[in-house]
Amino acid sequence: MTNLAHIAETALLLLAAYLLGCVLGYATRLVLHAGRGTRQVAPPAAAAVTAPLPEPRKPRSSAARLAARVEEPLPPAPNAAPAPSPVMAAQPPVRRAAKATSSGPRPATLSEPRNGQADNLKQIKGIGPKIEASLYAMGIFHIDQIAGWNKANVDWVDAQLSFKGRIRRERWVEQALELGITRAHA
Repeated sequence: MTNLAHIAETALLLLAAYLLGCVLGYATRLVLHAGRGTRQVAPPAAAAVTAPLPEPRKPRSSAARLAARVEEPLPPAPNAAPAPSPVMAAQPPVRRAAKATSSGPRPATLSEPRNGQADNLKQIKGIGPKIEASLYAMGIFHIDQIAGWNKANVDWVDAQLSFKGRIRRERWVEQALELGITRAHA
């Protein structure tokens, strides 16, 4: 009987320790990640802010609401730009001569890849297809561009991609330097 009581007491203590660990782990996670995920939402366009609010309508029957929809066309939004068509969005951008540009913390960028061929940036651990596409859109097409980043450049790209230190944690610049050295010896 003593043995069974001892086993039950040990099991209860283990359960209590597990639950306490879960609570402490969750609280620690909340504290450490409290600043993440909160983003400022940009205010709507000035025209939408200054537009007067519509007057509240009186409730109508479903037949009256349907008739009102048919009779009243929607007014055009003031100062609204037309939405881009899917056909226009799918067209590639106009090509310009490849020229590296750099101003301040922004890294050197190109308007198009050298020799018309971009490097496979996914060779760097931490860069997937979506991030690679974002880097291409920013004008970063080659591994040697990433290898040449300084701290200000890393901070700028980090802010543009909303990574909060991911580039440093995953050591993109060091990986790019290693890939550049490997290519030179190959």
